[in-house]
Amino acid sequence: MNTFNKSIIAIAAFTAFTANATISVSDTDQTSFDIGGEILPECKVSNYSPERSTSLDLSSTEAQTTASISLWCNTGQGTARTTYESVNGGYMVSEEGKKIAYAIDIAGTANDLQLTSAQTINQIAGNGVEGAEATRAVSVKPLVTGFEYAGTYTDTIEVTVSYE
Repeated sequence: MNTFNKSIIAIAAFTAFTANATISVSDTDQTSFDIGGEILPECKVSNYSPERSTSLDLSSTEAQTTASISLWCNTGQGTARTTYESVNGGYMVSEEGKKIAYAIDIAGTANDLQLTSAQTINQIAGNGVEGAEATRAVSVKPLVTGFEYAGTYTDTIEVTVSYE
């Protein structure tokens, strides 16, 4: 009984595949069919953060390079909308809850961005089928006075990119 069911299923499947492939007298020696698909617009971001990004000199107000952000988009545009956002609202925070404000600079793009709210800028992006990205250095400027509490302060900066 089980073999009988499998045979009927196999015959039905074969019939379904060959039903539309019938040759007629009006067919020619040539045919064609369309193919195609879609690649949706997208941007990609990556970063390189050397060890020095977690060992900033928090007694200095000088800009200190902390990461290199690389962008690539498949839209052919020269720039991409890039959003920088701080997990701690623009502050490096110690385990004791003490805070140090900071600003970031994106080389050749923007200076003194404070991340108390998300900051969106147009940043140069690579394009082309080789995947060549455009990279910009990101520096952090601690906004210190010299009277901060001792401790280890940290924050996380999230970077999101999208085509314009």
